[in-house]
Amino acid sequence: MALPIQIAPMLAVSATPFDSPAYYFEIKWDGLRCLAFLEEATRLQSRNGRTITFQYLELADLHRQVKAAGVVLDGEIIALSDGKPSFSRLQNRMHATSAAGIQAGARHHPVIYVVFDLLYYKGQSLMARPLEARQELLHRVVTPGPHLIISEAIPEAGQALFNRVAALGLEGIVGKAKNSPYLPGKRSPHWKKARVTKNADFIICGYTTNPQGRADLSALVLGLYAGEKLVSYGLVGTGLGQKEIDHLLHLFTPFRRAKPPLADPPALPTVHWLEPCFVCEVEYLAVTPDRHLRHPLYKGLRDRPPAECRVENLR
Repeated sequence: MALPIQIAPMLAVSATPFDSPAYYFEIKWDGLRCLAFLEEATRLQSRNGRTITFQYLELADLHRQVKAAGVVLDGEIIALSDGKPSFSRLQNRMHATSAAGIQAGARHHPVIYVVFDLLYYKGQSLMARPLEARQELLHRVVTPGPHLIISEAIPEAGQALFNRVAALGLEGIVGKAKNSPYLPGKRSPHWKKARVTKNADFIICGYTTNPQGRADLSALVLGLYAGEKLVSYGLVGTGLGQKEIDHLLHLFTPFRRAKPPLADPPALPTVHWLEPCFVCEVEYLAVTPDRHLRHPLYKGLRDRPPAECRVENLR
């Protein structure tokens, strides 16, 4: 039987860390979701269905590391830095599309495919089978190598794994019900992700508007003090409900200014600058090398002096 052209990956819901004898727990790998279709050759598919095989030369022979043709694996492409997944390093590979850029990326930023599920074997779908059976077969079918490893799952002890992952500075964990089927394209409570998040206070330096979206306020422009300079830390728009937007706009009205308060203002199409006198709390996963927050979430205004919001206080 021929493999399908595409499979939409199963997705997890957010949850707090927990223990359960009905679940397996594994590391949430900070990378690029990827399904590998393995027949006489390797074909890689991103989460949104795009074929990405050509971008990852070192993964071209994954089909030689399974014990039969007609296999589909689900996993994550990662790049390591100091032994830990680095999304910023992986971005060098994700954005490379020229032959020269792809070859240079494979040399300088090699990737690993971390596989955590087996969806097809010998051309037959396994998605209706329980996860426990799929994982058992996965370990028999796949031969790990320099660019292919199997994500190890542990039973029951989700809280302990989460604490260990947090101590190591990793992204989080995923708990998966042992009896769960694979539900393509569904965000299911059979899979539960717990992310290690950080919180910090940022100065609100302005706000953007979007005529095609939220025309009144779409995101807040964030900054922190580095010495005497106020430097940019990107935007936050998630977590802003209409009631909070109305409240913020009322507060901002007397504090509009023509010029940016930032030493390095971002180039934005529609921005309204503010006096740097408001502080807000933001939850986020990590800070990128170019000073942007990954997955920022607005948590509310904070009553504290802006001068206390400094780069050196970031975790």
